Amino acid sequence: MGPDRVPAEQDESGFRPYTAKAAEPWAELATDRARCPVSHNAELDAVQITSYEGVKEALLDHKSFSSTYSDLWPLEEPLPEHKQVLGASDPPRHTRQRRLLVKALSASRIQRMRGFSQRLADDLIDAIVEQGTSFELITAYARRMSEEHMAELLGIPEDERAAFARMAKVFEMSIEDRRNHGFNDELDAWIKHLTDMVRARRSVGAAGDDLITQLCLATVDGDQFNETEIAALIQLLAGAGISTTQQAIGNIVRLLDSHPGERAKYLADQDGLTRSLVNEGLRHDGPVLGLWRRTLGEDASVGGVDIPKMAKVFPVVAAANHDPAVYDRPDEFVVDRDWSELPLHLSFGHGIHYCVGMNLAMLELEVGIGTLYRRLRNLRIRPGFTPQQIPGPIVRSWPSLEMEYDLPAGKRTP
Repeated sequence: MGPDRVPAEQDESGFRPYTAKAAEPWAELATDRARCPVSHNAELDAVQITSYEGVKEALLDHKSFSSTYSDLWPLEEPLPEHKQVLGASDPPRHTRQRRLLVKALSASRIQRMRGFSQRLADDLIDAIVEQGTSFELITAYARRMSEEHMAELLGIPEDERAAFARMAKVFEMSIEDRRNHGFNDELDAWIKHLTDMVRARRSVGAAGDDLITQLCLATVDGDQFNETEIAALIQLLAGAGISTTQQAIGNIVRLLDSHPGERAKYLADQDGLTRSLVNEGLRHDGPVLGLWRRTLGEDASVGGVDIPKMAKVFPVVAAANHDPAVYDRPDEFVVDRDWSELPLHLSFGHGIHYCVGMNLAMLELEVGIGTLYRRLRNLRIRPGFTPQQIPGPIVRSWPSLEMEYDLPAGKRTP
């Protein structure tokens, strides 16, 4: 790093997600990591962190690296307080929110959704089979899996689920994109509707297993969410939860398609390998490339490197997940890695912001991927179709995957 121990200028960074986003950025990130794992990326105009230990250190140090300046790109001012929710909040607000939410998203609560998850996957594949032997994966399957799981978890009424799915796409937009496309009024109206829904359920003492009702009733040390907080949580869960799981399904399908040897290995032992496949897919090509942070204090540092006050910082999760100091053959996709013997990948984050929806995401991915490959024989990307990455440093996504498969399709899961 040099004697001054501050982030080195790296104007020739290989990682250039705005102007030259690579379909496979692993070699570029490896070059940046080898050159200097804590450095200034000119295109990001931010301190870029590319080592596993460095990313963990930054994500763990929430006192020095604030999450409240975070949107799809870094903000110059912190988010309004009512929008500082979970991943975009700092303690003590984050501590209170997480304590109230974690009970409603426990592993046991999510496992009770497994029957719903399996029926949904089979229903979606039945609809695909009715349309012939080709389909678009994201719109016909991945997006629908994510939307319906979130609607079911929240307890959105059946007659409102189409509107909820539409608004979920708005929830995913950056603040600037919502404003530029004229969605702010519609979004405000939907958040008011959610607030009214929460108020109504709370006023009648509604009983139910859905997340909205549970959030209405949840109490920790006598503390409850107010209606505005619950509406903000629903907006964040829908926006972040739907998009990332949709993207993860697409990313894993593409990985299997581009690695026929690993796909054959997986198909030979789906029951034994689905969970390791999902973890390897999230490690190798997770839906989030990195996360924005901003330093608050003057003593922020990573790996002994001082980072200036109010600096924009970008821990590159994808680079951490490909760090050769942690994973053997890090740029290879290996479906049967023994995850019981490996450090956890960072696709669900680290520290206080570790993804509270991890259990739901794993359920969706395991059931969704497993059912897809059990029922659609010789599933493959349509010959001649070339997937394209969307630009930007946050999202790792193939927004369209045109697929083919062979008949006959497999039967529904008993």
